[in-house]
Amino acid sequence: MKKRSRLMVCLVAGVLILAVSATAAFGSVNGYAKYKTALKALAMEEDNFTAAGTLAVKMDGKEIMKVKADYAMAAPDYALSTTATQNGKTFTEYTGSVGGVYTWYPDDDTYCQYDQDEGQKNFLGFDAGDEMQKRLVTFMELAADTVVGDLKNNFVEVGSENGSTLYQVNIANSQVPSLVNAGLSLFACALAEDQTSVSTVRYEDYDANAFAYYEKTTGETLSDDFKTGYIHGGDDAWHEANEAQLDKFYDVISEDWENEYWQVLEQKGSGVVYVHTDGTYDYYATMQDFAKAHPSGDISDDLYYYVGKDMVLDNVACTFGVDQSGKLTSNQIDVTFTTTDLEGGHHQLVISGDLQVSDYGSTVVKQPDLTGRTKVN
Repeated sequence: MKKRSRLMVCLVAGVLILAVSATAAFGSVNGYAKYKTALKALAMEEDNFTAAGTLAVKMDGKEIMKVKADYAMAAPDYALSTTATQNGKTFTEYTGSVGGVYTWYPDDDTYCQYDQDEGQKNFLGFDAGDEMQKRLVTFMELAADTVVGDLKNNFVEVGSENGSTLYQVNIANSQVPSLVNAGLSLFACALAEDQTSVSTVRYEDYDANAFAYYEKTTGETLSDDFKTGYIHGGDDAWHEANEAQLDKFYDVISEDWENEYWQVLEQKGSGVVYVHTDGTYDYYATMQDFAKAHPSGDISDDLYYYVGKDMVLDNVACTFGVDQSGKLTSNQIDVTFTTTDLEGGHHQLVISGDLQVSDYGSTVVKQPDLTGRTKVN
């Protein structure tokens, strides 16, 4: 687990530095240095601050996903609350550690909680003593500098607000380094390959399918209490009361209950099998066909459809604020892509982000409000 965590930190940190450097370096040396230094410090050094951010994704003018996040850190304590809206559905989640106690809860009336030996050192969990992490960050910085180093004079100071100096940069398609668009084109090509080689089973509701299979196989009806406890994990009392039922349930569903759907894919060679809650299914030859039939599905399915052949970066507009201490206080960014689907149609993909950072050195992380929730671990 530690190795996996370290690798994830390295990858996220590297990608972060590459992204911000690629944006910031389109300006003067001062603008580049200020942006990169401030963002690096926020992600990998600062241990006390409050942040609020939003991320929105639009395809052809239609918002297909929006995420709102509130984060507070007073190391080792931290708390993150997120609200995600996708295709008309909203999901909320909380995760945090306060006073050595880790808490997590989804958008229902349950929560999980346990003691935690270590909290958070910084936002990314970057360990300054880890040589591999340091070397990867250095590599990604130098790689970004190399890619964008010849672009100048796009960076301008646009004023001040609440004690912070504001900077702005706009990058047009003709100024985007060829390496960036080559990478995006490669990404689109990889998605296109998946269109013809994917073999997967998708479920309208996986747990509901498992319950339906059990009831159909045994002729028994599972209680609502059992289903709710199974979905959310159940506490010790629930497990004790339902031990016999659980054993029988696992025995039944372990008998390759999904086999018939995978057999369909075996016979067809590839494609997507979409299983309804009653156990019936539909077959789609490609992920693109599946995404067309289920436009309210996962965002990755929408991207499979819209980013099916090619993808280029059209425009980047970025504004950020830095206070007198060099700390990042705000950041707004809009990135526009033109994508080409497998049928040759063109689409506009826009990713917008807004970040506000405050209370450096004075943040206090509050205990989570668990009123009305039931502990399930």
